[in-house]
Amino acid sequence: MKAVIFDMFETLVTLHSVPRYFGRNVAADLGADIDEFYPLWHETEEARSKGKMNFEESLYWIGERTRYAHPERISEAVKKRYAFKSESLQKVEYRMVSMLRELKERGYKVGLISNCFLEEAEAIRANVLASCFDVMMLSCEQGVQKPEHEIFERCLAELSVAPEECLYVGDGGSQELETARAFGMKTLQAGWFVKNEQEDWRKEGFASATDPGEVLAAVEE
Repeated sequence: MKAVIFDMFETLVTLHSVPRYFGRNVAADLGADIDEFYPLWHETEEARSKGKMNFEESLYWIGERTRYAHPERISEAVKKRYAFKSESLQKVEYRMVSMLRELKERGYKVGLISNCFLEEAEAIRANVLASCFDVMMLSCEQGVQKPEHEIFERCLAELSVAPEECLYVGDGGSQELETARAFGMKTLQAGWFVKNEQEDWRKEGFASATDPGEVLAAVEE
């Protein structure tokens, strides 16, 4: 192995370490009916993930199709959303920092492929882990997202490694493990942020780990 590519959310950081501000919370603050809001909210997800629409624009887009386009409420929702993402990305466990630094010290290249929104990109770049990455591929900046092959191709090209020289580590969302394996990469499903009661988190046919230290062993097998 010459390189390791990581997912960000629920692999290196978790969004469940602070009070969450997801769609249901946004709808409540806008005074929106959740059954009316959610389909439109999900309709904007790909555009937000590919950087074609920011969070505020998505709320006005939804507001144009409903009766919830109140500027003051939208402004407050934007503040809460950015604060939530920023706080989440500041909560980095030392074991993640230690693992990434150890990989760098051993001479491995380290990459990041993350499906993320514009309100997350700045916080990701300010994250303490950012200095450990040789390449960061953020979907909202690249205009493509997992599981599209192009974002994997770009990351491998920037790292100057062949797929078979790379380990991909992620929690398994967005069909990332399947895509990485189809490219010829070795894969490892990250389960260290999984809650104890989620007994069925492992994906059949994929190696998994419950501690980030296992990544170090996986690259040297």
